[in-house]
Amino acid sequence: MLFPLRPSRAALGVASLLAGLAGAAAAQDASKLIPWSSKLEAGAGVSTALVQPQAAASGTLVLQGTVVLPAQQSDVVSMPVAGVVQAVLVAPMQTVRAGQAVARIMSPELAQWQREWLLAETQARLAQGKAQRDEQMFADGIVSEHRRNESRAQYEMASVAARERRQALRLAGVSEAALARASSTAGLSPQLTLVAPVAGTVLEQMAVPGQRLEAGVPVAHIARAGRLAIELQASREQAQALRVGDALGVDGCKTPARITALSPQLSSATQGVQLRAELAGREDCLRINQFVPLRWQGSAAASGGALSVPAAAVVQQGGRHYVFVRQPQGFRAVVVTLGAGGGSEVPITAGLKAGDEVAVKGVAAIKGAWLGLGADAGAGQ
Repeated sequence: MLFPLRPSRAALGVASLLAGLAGAAAAQDASKLIPWSSKLEAGAGVSTALVQPQAAASGTLVLQGTVVLPAQQSDVVSMPVAGVVQAVLVAPMQTVRAGQAVARIMSPELAQWQREWLLAETQARLAQGKAQRDEQMFADGIVSEHRRNESRAQYEMASVAARERRQALRLAGVSEAALARASSTAGLSPQLTLVAPVAGTVLEQMAVPGQRLEAGVPVAHIARAGRLAIELQASREQAQALRVGDALGVDGCKTPARITALSPQLSSATQGVQLRAELAGREDCLRINQFVPLRWQGSAAASGGALSVPAAAVVQQGGRHYVFVRQPQGFRAVVVTLGAGGGSEVPITAGLKAGDEVAVKGVAAIKGAWLGLGADAGAGQ
């Protein structure tokens, strides 16, 4: 006698899962009506609301940003030559003026540069005297034109070498007065004072007395007195409404910030759009690394006649946004496009029309029926 085999619990679970997935795939057809009786509606606590035109106040978008120092507003005082720091003359958070002493260093390499410059200057003077004598002797017919031209070329080369050495010392920070004293006395000084190239605030001091540093190593970081920038992120939907030049209200500041850049790509981590804004005026209302909220007020033109629904009415499925619109015999899932905004009201730019009745409570129960999770069984009760 044969007995029928009873399926295992695992097999039943797999079958139920497959059936549920099949039902979900079928239910996600937006054209399919979701039957819904009055008894189901009462039991699930479903309520609806009419779609309204977006109010002017709902065009306000609040974003969070971080105050940063733009690269063009930052200067670094660095070592022009290798040497030892003798003294640091500024401290972090100190305000400095252009040309103010920042640090004193001692560099034997600097003394060598001065020696090479003085030697080049001497050679240039000797070449100049020889060129002048040969010029006169050529005019008297004593020397050939070739010798005259050769003396000229030697003087020009010696003069270029001297100017090159002098320019290297000027770039290293040696003043014209110090060069004039060295030229008249032939004195060599290994000491050099580093000065602030611009007026601003010392953000960071990166050297200590007694420290030996190579050429190019930074000594101090200075923030120029001027505008700060604000970096912020917006969602892809929000960024569609934002444009370069739009004004953003900043808490604590009288003048608004203006959007100066919108990234053409999304962040791989957050799927957001990076933005940059700058204050339109020069007021001392922000600090570097400060978190600030920014408000964007959408105009009637920017909203494009958008509608608004309660945020609870919108659900996500398969990477798309849906709302459930009331029909005579139930609900229908409708794909919608969200506009820029947030809070309790969500702007809708496509998919609905004013006067549509959408579910705002009990949405999870309707979604369950839409995905074929069993609510259809009571549709006819």
